[in-house]
Amino acid sequence: MTMLLENYREAIDSILARYGSPRSATLPLLYLAQDVYGHLNGEAIREVAAILGLPPTAVFEVVGFYTLFYSRPVGTWMIQVCDDVPCCYLGAEELIEALKHTLGVDEDQTSADGMFTVQRVKCLAACDRAPVVQANLDYLYDVTADKAEAMLANLRARAAEVKKRGLSGRFAEDFELGPGGEVAHIDRDAPYRPRQFGPQAPPPPQAAAEPPAPPQAVEVGPGIDRPDDRTASPL
Repeated sequence: MTMLLENYREAIDSILARYGSPRSATLPLLYLAQDVYGHLNGEAIREVAAILGLPPTAVFEVVGFYTLFYSRPVGTWMIQVCDDVPCCYLGAEELIEALKHTLGVDEDQTSADGMFTVQRVKCLAACDRAPVVQANLDYLYDVTADKAEAMLANLRARAAEVKKRGLSGRFAEDFELGPGGEVAHIDRDAPYRPRQFGPQAPPPPQAAAEPPAPPQAVEVGPGIDRPDDRTASPL
């Protein structure tokens, strides 16, 4: 009997009961295995394949296709920063640089303490709250570079909690960062609220424009006279 079956028999039976074919349970069982082991190495993938009665290659192919399955060790928190156009306009590149500098890592690397892995990803479908970060699929909104350290401190304080929840984001929630970097949970039933921008500074005064120059007279030549033998169009 596999370790997953020994310790998570009830959860596995519940997942398998949802589907008419065991193959259809591949994704949720892989998420469960990833939450348990932290990543999906060859042994974990073969274990899932054995539970499903599938060839290991069929499960390896799934892990290799989906980007939210990790075949190598990653941090307790997988931090994914959206770098698509709206987020870039509002500071995503600066945020990525701040995270790399603070953690001493490059992209797709894990901090020395094993707590954080930093990735850049494409659109996270929350453009109205840019820049947007996913941390183990928790959404964090309005994360500018000056709030990077506050966000990391909040995530670090929640490390014990997230280790129980796992990496897959099956229990993900929404959070927003306030002007001072304070992190606030957004209730699932809360009404929609777009990002709140601070008061805009008035535009700088413009110098008085010089009056336009008077139009210049243009001499028109006599042109070319049309011949008098023109015929009417047949139309």
